[in-house]
Amino acid sequence: MSVLHLLTSPEAVDPCLAAAVDGDAVLLVGDGVFAHHQAKAPKVRFGILAEDAEARGVEPRSTAELLDYDGFVEWVAAFPKSVTWR
Repeated sequence: MSVLHLLTSPEAVDPCLAAAVDGDAVLLVGDGVFAHHQAKAPKVRFGILAEDAEARGVEPRSTAELLDYDGFVEWVAAFPKSVTWR
């Protein structure tokens, strides 16, 4: 069963990526957008909440999908489970 990992803090990126498996997705939100340069793992989908990145002056990597709030809702609805990493 695929899991959506909501990364809210850059300090949590290592345990988050260690727990993510094939088919999972990691969405960087809040201060988690500062971990965008570490958003890489094979077969894991990455997204960044665009408004949070813009508010923090972060230019996201091209490998992550930029999501607006509608996209955020779509991702949450698409995954049967979610975990928030703080």
